[in-house]
Amino acid sequence: MCLGQHLAALEVSCFFRELLPRLKDMQFNGDPEWVKAIFVGGLKSMPVRYSLR
Repeated sequence: MCLGQHLAALEVSCFFRELLPRLKDMQFNGDPEWVKAIFVGGLKSMPVRYSLR
């Protein structure tokens, strides 16, 4: 377990709590790309198009 795991989760939570109310619209703008690895997996990129309020 990473020592910074809880801090990272808190930062992501704060980021989305501030960002989402400011978004008027958000759409996918392409296909997501996934990390191709055995040890660590997840999204590498996910193109989106958005407009602010």
